[in-house]
Amino acid sequence: MIPLPLCLVKLIEHLSAEGIKAIFVGGFVRDYFTGHATADLDIELYGVTSLEALETLLRPFGKLGLYGKSFGVLKLSYEGYSIDFAPPRTESKSGFGHKGFEVLWVSELDFASAARRRDFTINAIGYDPITQSLLDPYNGVGDLNAKILRCVDPETFVDDPLRILRAIQFAARFTLTCDEQLLLLCQSMIAKGALEELPKERIFEEIKKLLILSNTPSIGLRLLESFGGRRLFGVFDEEAWDETLTRVDQLAQQTYDTPQERLTFLLAALLLHCDDPIGVLERITFHHSLAMRVLKIIMHARKWGTLSQPPIPLLMGRDLIAHGLSPSESFKTILDAAYEAQLNQLFSSRDQALVWLKRYLVTES
Repeated sequence: MIPLPLCLVKLIEHLSAEGIKAIFVGGFVRDYFTGHATADLDIELYGVTSLEALETLLRPFGKLGLYGKSFGVLKLSYEGYSIDFAPPRTESKSGFGHKGFEVLWVSELDFASAARRRDFTINAIGYDPITQSLLDPYNGVGDLNAKILRCVDPETFVDDPLRILRAIQFAARFTLTCDEQLLLLCQSMIAKGALEELPKERIFEEIKKLLILSNTPSIGLRLLESFGGRRLFGVFDEEAWDETLTRVDQLAQQTYDTPQERLTFLLAALLLHCDDPIGVLERITFHHSLAMRVLKIIMHARKWGTLSQPPIPLLMGRDLIAHGLSPSESFKTILDAAYEAQLNQLFSSRDQALVWLKRYLVTES
């Protein structure tokens, strides 16, 4: 039995009274067994007659949105949860890349058949809150307990190249060992150019999860190396690569004010010794401001020979208040600009930072 808060129980009972069976799937169920809490929920709905009828049933519970038109997913914001509702479906490869799939809704599909389209067994676990029963046709819980990452269906796994990067971030987050079949599949996919099919925004999302959510990102990076995909992050000699993995893990143990700050410094550590950090950033992210911050940290580290921990910001919110500014959304903009200036060696002490602030405010006014 997976305990649910009262608000979710009310929602599920409301759907059940209308003949719709709700099954929790994906990360919510997996994370219960790994001891991680999440506010992002995926629920498959069996017995749905139409999206319009479903919208009518869900609208009283909160803000609704439809996204992924071909998938027919309704997103509900409710009591602090972000919930994705979708009918069970099957998918078949129909084109190039991550989005080249034909999707078929089959609301009466059994759970094992619906779960067959999922990537890994640990993500193919379901939970029926009405009967309080676990649905685990591919032994995902057993694989979690054994610390093994295994694909659900080898024949369809290769259809989606994004799954290579999902494999490395799951392995790193949950300290999983890739089974031999999955290793061979990913090696074959990369050898055939699968990573080149992926748009940079999809690559970036998986790399972000790897660096932000894992305490030992090197597990995933080593796995990518064993797949034959290390060149995604540029060219390293062996000594520099080993040093890079050690540094990334060390920085992953540091405390950061925001996930964005953590991502910035871990990306900088990852690319510090690669041959072409600019080229790598252009391939994996469209976030120009993030890329610029990463490059400035790399330049700083290469000049001063250290990237053991993030520099402490010299200008703080209290300094802005002492300067006569009232707290507002502009604080973040000012502090971000100040930190970037600090990394760019425009000042190196608090007194110099205050002088910089005065000039900045005059320039921006």
